[in-house]
Amino acid sequence: MVLGDSLKNRFAGRGWSGPALFGAGLVSGLAVAIAVGTLYPTISSPGLQPSSTDSETDSAADADEALVPEAAASVDLAAQFTDTQAVRLTRRRLEQEAIADANLARSKELAVQGIATRDAGRADGEETLAELQQQEYLWEAALRQLDQIPESSSVAEVAAARRETYQAILEPVKEDIRELQSAFLAEIAESTGRPHAIRITLCHLDGTCLDYKGDQPPASPASLIKLPVAVVLMKKLTDEGIDIDEPMYIDAHNFTENARGAKIFVTETYPIREVMVRMIKESNNIATNQLLDYLGWEYMDQALQELGYEQTKIRTKLTGNRISPTKNRSVGRNVMTTNEITEMMRQVYTFEGSGSDEILDAMVGQYDWDFGYTAISKLRNKRVAWIGEKTGQNSNVIGSSTALKIDDERYVLTVTIDNSGNQHMLRQVMGDVIQHVLDEGHLVPVTR
Repeated sequence: MVLGDSLKNRFAGRGWSGPALFGAGLVSGLAVAIAVGTLYPTISSPGLQPSSTDSETDSAADADEALVPEAAASVDLAAQFTDTQAVRLTRRRLEQEAIADANLARSKELAVQGIATRDAGRADGEETLAELQQQEYLWEAALRQLDQIPESSSVAEVAAARRETYQAILEPVKEDIRELQSAFLAEIAESTGRPHAIRITLCHLDGTCLDYKGDQPPASPASLIKLPVAVVLMKKLTDEGIDIDEPMYIDAHNFTENARGAKIFVTETYPIREVMVRMIKESNNIATNQLLDYLGWEYMDQALQELGYEQTKIRTKLTGNRISPTKNRSVGRNVMTTNEITEMMRQVYTFEGSGSDEILDAMVGQYDWDFGYTAISKLRNKRVAWIGEKTGQNSNVIGSSTALKIDDERYVLTVTIDNSGNQHMLRQVMGDVIQHVLDEGHLVPVTR
């Protein structure tokens, strides 16, 4: 009996069929198939001498070869793997749901602690800054727990509802914290004897801000409005792919008196870049008026809205001492707030806005150093350095938006005073704000 017959008879003697063999287990079935397969080289090895039983051997080998494919064909491997994957997926989903439930429960615990902290603070009277900050920490921690719950979770809807509730509770807490932290700005404003006329906004470049009446427009933006003009201009050039060196003709109807040293003249042509730079650097009124014609009132309104500046409005050209532009002069009044001007400056110095590098270059070359630059110089403190500035002054307001560095932290400070030309008062307010940071610490945690 040849080896093939022996194997076949052995299988037959045990009454095993292909399906029964593999049904006993995937691993054992594969083991037998592999064992059978390893015998074929012995049978068909070219080193064996032909014999009279070659035909029988070939027939037996054919039978053996037919046996393994028949058995293998009966194995539904796809079903095996599908079941395994289903088990794994089910286990993973159950684990995810358990984690989601734990996050939901933990968020509730933190919320309960937040409410308890609030109630304890109110029972003692007015809540302190430390108590409010503890509440802020707890509510933010509760929100972080909810943020870890995926939308596919069975508790996602509950988490979303709680997130909305917790956020509504957190916002007033943050407002109260900002108000208490900004109290020193109110004290500085009151020390001038004209607190109603003053607006102050101080922002770290990371976006942490304090303000005193920063959301209330001053009597006029004066030349501070030139910063929003530059921001809108760079947005247009970037969005529309316009070359900043494209020539711009200065129309005669945009003539008005300019600041000393201004070098843009009507009926001349300059690159757009130079017109923008001189608008900022020289506080050039003629350059500003030409850019307003170029941009258009409607476009400027739309662009400022798209950029998120809801209170800033550019609606009138600039006039010097006596002479006003003769065409397209106005569709309203210019409006800005120290909060929004400060945010524009912050985005320029963090290079978040379109063409920030171009605007930054212009501000570094600012000619008027009588306001922020001088205020910082008078502090005579090596921890403070002036970085850049945009100033503004007319009969209705005096103001400055100044970028500065205190230690290794960068800030933007904007101060305006209504119905005043008092440079000394402006410098005093700016200096007092900076001195407070020097004495009391930065607006953000600092590691030294």
